[in-house]
Amino acid sequence: MKKLALIGCGYWGKNYIRSIENIPDLKLEYIQDLIQPKSIPENIKFTKDLSQILKDDKIEGVIIATPPETHYDIALKSINAGKNVLVEKPITMNLKDAENLCEEAQRKKVVLMVGHIFKYNNAIRDIKKRLDGGDIGEIKYIESRRIALGPIRQSTSALWDLAVHDVYIAEYFIGKKPFSVSCIGESHNKKIDDIVSINLRFPEDILTTIYANWEHPIKERKIIIGGTKKAILFDDIEPTDKVTIYDRGVDYNPRTGDFGEFQAITRTGDTLIPKLKLNQPLEEELIHFSKCIDGEKCFTDGYEGLETVKILETAEESRKKGGLEIKIK
Repeated sequence: MKKLALIGCGYWGKNYIRSIENIPDLKLEYIQDLIQPKSIPENIKFTKDLSQILKDDKIEGVIIATPPETHYDIALKSINAGKNVLVEKPITMNLKDAENLCEEAQRKKVVLMVGHIFKYNNAIRDIKKRLDGGDIGEIKYIESRRIALGPIRQSTSALWDLAVHDVYIAEYFIGKKPFSVSCIGESHNKKIDDIVSINLRFPEDILTTIYANWEHPIKERKIIIGGTKKAILFDDIEPTDKVTIYDRGVDYNPRTGDFGEFQAITRTGDTLIPKLKLNQPLEEELIHFSKCIDGEKCFTDGYEGLETVKILETAEESRKKGGLEIKIK
């Protein structure tokens, strides 16, 4: 049984506590936070001192679920103490720090994993298989909407807190890296953006648009992937029917005569809702973390987190320049 420590016992940290309890191979030994929770399971030790955990040789893995601006310092200390690390998204708040964590983890020969939780979601994985199998033809576009009324973050913008998910999901679906990004945003607190809109350009003329807003009265977590044959909708709010396949689209056919080079024909066919075996993505993520400690190749390693931070950092630069399209290094 692997003994773990959880750093950060806020909203998301509590989800880790519940999930670990459901996995026989894992035991949560410590919780570390600056403020003691009102209640924690009796068999878990609480401490405000991170060094107490890092000095404990029985602890094989550290889970970091603290505010993003603290990720780098805690992860670096944990790696240097020889601990395997699972850090929540985003892995860091800048590219330089992400690079350093990856290099240090490689040097210390420990696991560095980032919590890109949607890649452990069975519905997302089902969509990926359909895309790779050519079910919808060639991908033309991806459109993402991640909106709700809160929670409002105090130190992390909607770009780094919400849109981060749709950035790594788009890369996962397309299987390639974007080459440019443009981003606009709006802050109503005069500090960090509450609303952001991002355009990512991928090879083969694939455009991804991402809209994130934590002031919106309606909660939506939707991704639509349009292809040359069909389109797929992922709706994370739906309790059971999370994936819908539409046999609808536009066909551009060559046209002869003096009225243009092509004619656009809209196509409306059947709608399919596949029956999926839904899972608990956070539990899947934790099980994989355990296997990575045993030597399995990491599905969402530090370098993936680094690539996402690179895109977000470039989007931040575009936002400061009024939405200018900027090439990603």
